[in-house]
Amino acid sequence: SSGINAEYGQLNSESEAVKTEIMKVKSEGEKISSKISDLEDQLSGIHNGHLPSELQGEALARIHKQCIGTVEHIMKLLEQLDSLQTSDQSMRQLKRNTVLSTQKLLDRCDKMMEKL
Repeated sequence: SSGINAEYGQLNSESEAVKTEIMKVKSEGEKISSKISDLEDQLSGIHNGHLPSELQGEALARIHKQCIGTVEHIMKLLEQLDSLQTSDQSMRQLKRNTVLSTQKLLDRCDKMMEKL
Protein backbone atom coordinates (compact mmCIF):
# COMPACT_ATOMS: atom_id res chain seq x y z
CA SER A 1 0.00 0.00 0.00
CA SER A 2 2.80 2.44 0.80
CA GLY A 3 4.32 1.83 -2.66
CA ILE A 4 1.08 2.84 -4.35
CA ASN A 5 0.81 6.00 -2.24
CA ALA A 6 4.43 6.91 -2.98
CA GLU A 7 3.84 6.37 -6.69
CA TYR A 8 0.61 8.41 -6.57
CA GLY A 9 2.41 11.17 -4.66
CA GLN A 10 5.15 11.25 -7.28
CA LEU A 11 2.58 11.34 -10.09
CA ASN A 12 0.62 14.01 -8.26
CA SER A 13 3.65 16.27 -7.78
CA GLU A 14 4.64 15.68 -11.44
CA SER A 15 1.10 16.66 -12.47
CA GLU A 16 1.19 19.76 -10.27
CA ALA A 17 4.53 20.81 -11.80
CA VAL A 18 3.16 20.29 -15.32
CA LYS A 19 -0.04 22.15 -14.45
CA THR A 20 1.98 25.08 -13.08
CA GLU A 21 3.94 25.32 -16.33
CA ILE A 22 0.81 25.04 -18.47
CA MET A 23 -0.91 27.76 -16.43
CA LYS A 24 2.11 30.04 -16.91
CA VAL A 25 1.84 29.51 -20.68
CA LYS A 26 -1.94 30.16 -20.58
CA SER A 27 -1.32 33.39 -18.69
CA GLU A 28 1.32 34.49 -21.22
CA GLY A 29 -1.11 33.55 -24.00
CA GLU A 30 -3.76 35.85 -22.53
CA LYS A 31 -1.28 38.73 -22.46
CA ILE A 32 -0.28 37.99 -26.05
CA SER A 33 -3.94 37.83 -27.10
CA SER A 34 -4.46 41.31 -25.65
CA LYS A 35 -1.36 42.60 -27.46
CA ILE A 36 -2.58 41.08 -30.74
CA SER A 37 -5.96 42.77 -30.23
CA ASP A 38 -4.19 46.12 -29.78
CA LEU A 39 -2.18 45.54 -32.96
CA GLU A 40 -5.33 44.49 -34.86
CA ASP A 41 -7.04 47.70 -33.71
CA GLN A 42 -4.06 49.80 -34.82
CA LEU A 43 -4.00 48.08 -38.21
CA SER A 44 -7.74 48.49 -38.61
CA GLY A 45 -7.41 52.19 -37.78
CA ILE A 46 -4.71 52.61 -40.42
CA HIS A 47 -6.77 50.76 -43.05
CA ASN A 48 -9.77 52.95 -42.18
CA GLY A 49 -7.77 56.10 -42.81
CA HIS A 50 -7.37 57.23 -39.19
CA LEU A 51 -3.69 58.00 -39.74
CA PRO A 52 -2.25 60.51 -42.23
CA SER A 53 -0.81 58.69 -45.23
CA GLU A 54 2.70 60.03 -44.59
CA LEU A 55 2.72 58.25 -41.20
CA GLN A 56 1.23 54.96 -42.38
CA GLY A 57 4.44 53.36 -43.68
CA GLU A 58 6.25 53.84 -40.39
CA ALA A 59 3.23 52.63 -38.39
CA LEU A 60 2.84 49.52 -40.58
CA ALA A 61 6.55 48.75 -40.23
CA ARG A 62 6.25 49.05 -36.43
CA ILE A 63 3.22 46.72 -36.38
CA HIS A 64 5.07 44.25 -38.62
CA LYS A 65 8.07 44.24 -36.28
CA GLN A 66 5.80 43.70 -33.25
CA CYS A 67 4.03 40.84 -35.07
CA ILE A 68 7.35 39.12 -35.74
CA GLY A 69 8.35 39.48 -32.08
CA THR A 70 4.95 38.15 -31.01
CA VAL A 71 5.24 35.14 -33.33
CA GLU A 72 8.67 34.37 -31.84
CA HIS A 73 7.20 34.60 -28.32
CA ILE A 74 4.33 32.27 -29.29
CA MET A 75 6.80 29.76 -30.79
CA LYS A 76 8.75 29.74 -27.51
CA LEU A 77 5.52 29.05 -25.61
CA LEU A 78 4.71 26.16 -27.95
CA GLU A 79 8.23 24.77 -27.42
CA GLN A 80 7.70 25.01 -23.64
CA LEU A 81 4.45 23.10 -23.94
CA ASP A 82 6.07 20.53 -26.21
CA SER A 83 8.77 19.85 -23.62
CA LEU A 84 6.23 19.00 -20.89
CA GLN A 85 5.81 15.25 -20.40
CA THR A 86 3.11 13.70 -18.25
CA SER A 87 1.18 10.45 -18.01
CA ASP A 88 -1.75 12.20 -16.29
CA GLN A 89 -4.68 12.23 -18.76
CA SER A 90 -6.23 15.44 -17.41
CA MET A 91 -2.87 17.25 -17.71
CA ARG A 92 -2.41 15.90 -21.24
CA GLN A 93 -5.85 17.27 -22.15
CA LEU A 94 -5.05 20.64 -20.54
CA LYS A 95 -1.77 20.73 -22.46
CA ARG A 96 -3.52 19.83 -25.74
CA ASN A 97 -6.15 22.57 -25.24
CA THR A 98 -3.43 25.09 -24.37
CA VAL A 99 -1.47 24.14 -27.50
CA LEU A 100 -4.60 24.67 -29.61
CA SER A 101 -5.39 28.08 -28.08
CA THR A 102 -1.74 29.12 -28.47
CA GLN A 103 -1.77 28.04 -32.12
CA LYS A 104 -4.87 30.21 -32.65
CA LEU A 105 -2.76 33.19 -31.54
CA LEU A 106 -0.27 32.31 -34.28
CA ASP A 107 -3.13 32.19 -36.80
CA ARG A 108 -4.24 35.67 -35.72
CA CYS A 109 -0.71 36.99 -36.24
CA ASP A 110 -0.49 35.34 -39.66
CA LYS A 111 -3.80 36.90 -40.73
CA MET A 112 -2.66 40.30 -39.53
CA MET A 113 0.68 40.03 -41.33
CA GLU A 114 -1.16 39.23 -44.58
CA LYS A 115 -2.87 42.63 -44.26
CA LEU A 116 0.40 44.53 -43.78
